[in-house]
Amino acid sequence: MQLGNLHPLFVHLPIGILVLAFLMELYYYKKPAPKDNGTILFALAIGAFSAIFSVASGWFLGENGGYDEELLFRHRWIAVAFSVGALILFFLKKSANGLAQKTYFPVFVLVLILLTLTGHFGGSLTHGEDFLFKEAYEEPVIEDIAQAVVFSDVIQPILQQKCVSCHNSGKAKGGLLLTSQKELLAGGDSGSLLDSLEKEKTSLLMHRLYLPMADKEHMPPKGKVQLTSEEVLLMNWWMKNENCFDCVVKNLPTDEKLDAILASLEKDNSLKALIAEKVDDVPLEFIAGLSQSNISAQLASEEMPLLFVNFLKRKNLSDEDFDLLKPYKDNIVEINLGYTNLTDELAKRLKQFKHLTKLQLQNTGITNATVQIISNLEFLESLNLYGSELDDSALNSLATLPNLKNLYVWQTKMTKDGLSEFQKENETIMVQSRVADSVFASSTLSPPTIIADQEIFKDSVKISIEQYFEGAKVFYITENSKNDTIAKEYTEPFYLKETSTLKTYSTLDNWEPSLTSTAHFLKNQVEINNITLAQSPHPKYTAKGGETLMDLKRGTTNFVDGNWVGYESQHMTATVEFKEQTTISNISVGSLSIPTSWIFFPVGYTVWGSADGNSFKKIKTIKLPKPTPSIDIERMAYNISFDPISLKKVKLFVESPLKNPDWHIAPGGNSFIFLDELVFN
Repeated sequence: MQLGNLHPLFVHLPIGILVLAFLMELYYYKKPAPKDNGTILFALAIGAFSAIFSVASGWFLGENGGYDEELLFRHRWIAVAFSVGALILFFLKKSANGLAQKTYFPVFVLVLILLTLTGHFGGSLTHGEDFLFKEAYEEPVIEDIAQAVVFSDVIQPILQQKCVSCHNSGKAKGGLLLTSQKELLAGGDSGSLLDSLEKEKTSLLMHRLYLPMADKEHMPPKGKVQLTSEEVLLMNWWMKNENCFDCVVKNLPTDEKLDAILASLEKDNSLKALIAEKVDDVPLEFIAGLSQSNISAQLASEEMPLLFVNFLKRKNLSDEDFDLLKPYKDNIVEINLGYTNLTDELAKRLKQFKHLTKLQLQNTGITNATVQIISNLEFLESLNLYGSELDDSALNSLATLPNLKNLYVWQTKMTKDGLSEFQKENETIMVQSRVADSVFASSTLSPPTIIADQEIFKDSVKISIEQYFEGAKVFYITENSKNDTIAKEYTEPFYLKETSTLKTYSTLDNWEPSLTSTAHFLKNQVEINNITLAQSPHPKYTAKGGETLMDLKRGTTNFVDGNWVGYESQHMTATVEFKEQTTISNISVGSLSIPTSWIFFPVGYTVWGSADGNSFKKIKTIKLPKPTPSIDIERMAYNISFDPISLKKVKLFVESPLKNPDWHIAPGGNSFIFLDELVFN
């Protein structure tokens, strides 16, 4: 081991010891005698000794080369002056001479100044001459990797993080600087890093990166933070493409692995992404618990632990509902309170949701007071106040929302002149004061509630329909094999005896009809022995595997209720074995669509059958349209009908869209399919 290598170990000792000794002197300055018991003198002795040893080891380290000569000269001789001063300080403290005692404090201050200068020039040697005052390196933010410049956006950050500490203006190991394109091209003592070595058949840069860690020429050297395998791959990719400094990522050839690495460099700078970095993950049990309390909550995506909460049309909203949201209030970025019984008093609870980006308060009982309450929501981007009792005096409070982009105020008491003036002063806010009825189409008549003990039955199932709006009439339609689409007025409970889709709605004189409630009821006449899944579901959404698809339990609109099997960006193939040879002519497949959670209905089905349990023959293939723009949460039981056939086994292929459609908020992202039940008849 060389003596110079000990310099980093000893260089900080005199700094800490002498500063401590000075602080002790200040502490004892006004204390009555005896001032101390020799502790300060001992500290000064250790400080002087460690300073001398640091100078000696540093002198040898400087002989290794790679440092700026002028900076090294200053650092060395100021360090020598500091060490001499520290030694003099010890003898002045020890002396009883009056002159020595008078000069002791001024000399101590001078020694500390020399200490500061020595440290500054030492830091300049290690980190660069302007390390104290230069702006910190800001890694480029890549929002679209395809448009990123390969060198400045991808390669330079790697060099900055892993190489520049040894190759900067103050410390140029091997005469090499890596802080800019010009310096990289200039190379160092061994020549250009970008030139190919004839023997190794690769560039000097990649040769040094690929050398074994134990090799002295391996870079970065042992003990320094190493490049990851992904970073080495990126460096090699850049070198193979003629180390182009101006090339854009999309113009260079890549493979699947490189595409994945490059995609990981993208950063989402949206408000939601910034919020997601600050909050903890949301347990699936929390979302399930909200569902049981009649609160719909969905995760924004797999990558973001953010919540969208929907109270739409709840007429029994209370403080207790907001209390249930409290444990993860910082994760909630969207709340829909449209058509609820929200009042100014209840709206006070909105202050706790400081990360809200979207808030829907249409057709509620709020007044201008609520706008003052929510004026502290600094992340709010979209606010829907349609049909509320707000007037122009609310606009001043709305103007204080720093990130507001969309404001819906149709059918409020705000005047045309007031809104015009507001728009002039807040040009970044898009104000919608006149929009088509379809934007906010929703009746104050709530849809009826369909009540049944089960959704999958063997013989029949009793259906009740409830509507709590006084005077409203309820109508229903049963869609089944009889093709009966005539609406009937509901008067009393009835029974369904075959697979049916039940649709029901409410009407009232001089009111618009309610939205339609839909439920799917499946008759199950075939006993299943087991279901084998060819592909494993997503680890978070395995439920009970194949057993989930035959337990006669439908999943709810909460996809984490334990009754759904979920697949991310892959199709599903299931092999179903019946308990005995059975004639079947219909398969019902239960699925879920929640576009905001990246979940879509399947886009195709293929059925194979086997009479002997070994050889399979294709029975039917169905191709369905790609998902159309929607934000609705829907469950569906898709019926696949074919000519009756006696079978022992069935193989079912369920086709996933694989990727989010172009209209989605995250086009091209990995989409999901969720399945809950297979019913055969």
